[in-house]
Amino acid sequence: MNQNLVRAVAVAAMALLFVGTVLMIDWPSSSIDKTTNDEVAKTMFGQANDMGYGLILLFIGLLLLVALLGGVFLAKEEEE
Repeated sequence: MNQNLVRAVAVAAMALLFVGTVLMIDWPSSSIDKTTNDEVAKTMFGQANDMGYGLILLFIGLLLLVALLGGVFLAKEEEE
């Protein structure tokens, strides 16, 4: 299979996972002016019966992606 096609499918899958994760988060319905720290904490980390790890996993995935790209960049620089 063509490598460009594999890359395009991988990027599309990652984009769908990103959009799906953001859409699954129960964002506060109040305006930004009225949002309290407690509401933000419940949105990010969930409540007692709702774990709410979606946003945290997104940040971890982004961190791992940046680390992977940095490793590839360093490996290519070392070859030259």
